[in-house]
Amino acid sequence: MKYNIDFEIYGSLVTAVILVYFRLKYVGSTESYRRFFNLAFAILTAQLFDMISAITISIGTKELAPLNLILTTGYFFVAFYTSICFVLYISTYLYEKGAKPGYKTFLDILTIGFAVFMAANAVWGFCFRFNYSTGEYIHGAWYYALYFIPGAILLNSLIMIIVYRRFFSKIQWFSIMSFILIVFVGLFLQGVIFTDVYVTYGVISVSLLLIVFSLETPDYRKLQKTMTELEEARKDAEAAKQEAMSANKVKSDFLANMSHEIRTPINSILGFDEMILRESENENISGYASNIRKSSQSLLSLINDILDFSKIESGKMEINTLEYETAPLLSDLILMSEPRAESKRLLLRYDIDEKLPKKLIGDDVRLRQIITNLLTNAIKYTHEGEICLRVKVESIENNKLRLHVSVKDTGIGIKKEDMDRLFSAFERVEELRNRNIEGTGLGLSITTRLLKLMDSSLMVDSVYGEGSDFHFVIEQGIADPEAIGDFNKAIKISEQTVTVTHESFTAPDAKILVVDDVEMNLQVFCGLLKNTGMQITTADNGFKVPGLLAKNNYDMIFMDHLMPQMDGIETLKRCVDAGLIDTKKLPVIALTANAIIGAKEMYLAEGFSDYLTKPVDSKALESMLLKYLPAEKVKLNEAEDMAKSKPAEIVSLSGSSKHENLIDFNTGIEYAAGDKDFYKDLVASFLAVDYATELDTFLSESNWKEYMVRVHGLKSSAATLGARPLSETAKKQELALKERDDKDYVISHHGELKRLLAETRSLFEKHDFS
Repeated sequence: MKYNIDFEIYGSLVTAVILVYFRLKYVGSTESYRRFFNLAFAILTAQLFDMISAITISIGTKELAPLNLILTTGYFFVAFYTSICFVLYISTYLYEKGAKPGYKTFLDILTIGFAVFMAANAVWGFCFRFNYSTGEYIHGAWYYALYFIPGAILLNSLIMIIVYRRFFSKIQWFSIMSFILIVFVGLFLQGVIFTDVYVTYGVISVSLLLIVFSLETPDYRKLQKTMTELEEARKDAEAAKQEAMSANKVKSDFLANMSHEIRTPINSILGFDEMILRESENENISGYASNIRKSSQSLLSLINDILDFSKIESGKMEINTLEYETAPLLSDLILMSEPRAESKRLLLRYDIDEKLPKKLIGDDVRLRQIITNLLTNAIKYTHEGEICLRVKVESIENNKLRLHVSVKDTGIGIKKEDMDRLFSAFERVEELRNRNIEGTGLGLSITTRLLKLMDSSLMVDSVYGEGSDFHFVIEQGIADPEAIGDFNKAIKISEQTVTVTHESFTAPDAKILVVDDVEMNLQVFCGLLKNTGMQITTADNGFKVPGLLAKNNYDMIFMDHLMPQMDGIETLKRCVDAGLIDTKKLPVIALTANAIIGAKEMYLAEGFSDYLTKPVDSKALESMLLKYLPAEKVKLNEAEDMAKSKPAEIVSLSGSSKHENLIDFNTGIEYAAGDKDFYKDLVASFLAVDYATELDTFLSESNWKEYMVRVHGLKSSAATLGARPLSETAKKQELALKERDDKDYVISHHGELKRLLAETRSLFEKHDFS
């Protein structure tokens, strides 16, 4: 045999073992994995071509000349392709590490070109050929190009590896450099020293082993490190999840506190107003009360905006489809927007389609909220000119109406580049220019999300510096197809009557217990139900509940959550543990202003039977009672006794004046539903509590929890009586403990709080309430 192929045999065996081992143990789908497998397979193929061609050339017969030409051509092409595979593998590895070496497409083109080059050589033999008469192997003039081209590619890869040195560890860099150097050393040994021995592809397998156990890292130590990194990543992800949940809880707690603080006084306003509407026979007073109810409900809807955003984000917002009247809804929207427009000397126009049906079916609350947001935004960002509300009937088909609503202004307009940010939550466009305009940036975000829930979308046409037109098309059902006709006449007709609701049932044998630390809330609750004849027991703290339960058998309990010393949840648990309450037999309703997402689920999980939000809606309260009271104790009223209508003149309230710097008595009387005697009773209750002594005691004992609860109560009581400076000072003390745990601030400002408290008490004691 002319040539020795021992190196090639051993190298082929090593390469074959690498391929099988790598394929079976580390099957992967990454680009780097596929490129490495292609490289190893190309090396094994080249080794096989090398061995077989060496054998057939050694035989040297003319009959084998055509076969030798095919085998040698195949060998040189695979040798070239091996260098291509190596460069592609290294560049792919670098891509996965974040580098961008490039030129993959160029290498693919080069491969096709070399294949054509080898095919041409097979025809014309300018690199090598075989004498078909003797079988002799003959070099051509371009023979060394067969080594120069793949050698140049490897040199290029060597430069690339040096340039991107930082992306490799020491052992990885050593292994790939070894691969390239071994190729050149092998060619040198084979061409100069061991001319009768096939060396090159035999020793390449050694460097391939280095790559397997360094660059591809399938060894157990590296695998173990990877598993450790994965576990650390899992822990980091879990920690991030917990942090996100904690942040969400903080947000929910903030919303709960905001809801409780703001909605509680609205509860009193709506409650007393409902009682006025039920009991008053005076037309003017009923008109005032009707306006108070509309304004209070509008205020409540604004407060609910922030809660709605949270609901929408959690996917818990529901669209409620009910029948509603169109003229009153649009009239309310216009009446609520007119004062703000007039304050900026803007003209508020409206164009209401006369074909609009009198009654539609849809979610009028959400529709009102959407249009209110659009009108409010238009007024905010318009400094001169006009706002126009247009409501047009686009089409009517199959008892369905497509309604086109548009709010157009002559305001500042919106730049094209700001359009994408327009509907983002908590973000306002041109913040610097609009820094004096109030708002959180939630209005349009809530509007777009609500419209999406209603299968619609908000469209905007705007010219910067000239104005904007926000419009949408929404489908509603038709309850009464009769057209409203002239909108102004329709408004007057709708304002001629004020509907006053009355209790829908009586239950003189039913006994309920109401627990709430705010006396005003208890009075409102009892007032709403006094005509039902029910036997109502009240308690102003949780400590009284066990004693009342031991002496009485109640049919139902309403329990406030946020109470000092012992809250509603703790009260319920103690009574259940003591065997005084069996929630399967005695319904206990959570009565609270905590109206955020997940509140109902939380109260049910704590053992409450149901959940009733503040401000207490009379219909919701009656529905709750009808749901849980024993049927045999309830007698439903006749339909004709449940409602009555009476004319009312639409008027406005006069303003109030300040009598003292520390106390606004008019504000306090307004909180007391305009009843001076009731306000006097509230003041007497306030004076009966020695806040100063209690706070001194808690401070001396470092009882910070009770101190915080007491200043919380003082803050609310003072605000209800119109003593705003005292309320604000108490609030600062509460927040110092609740949010910052700043005891030094509380101690240093305790004297100021006592001074304000003493001066406020003195003014109350001296004031003539007649």
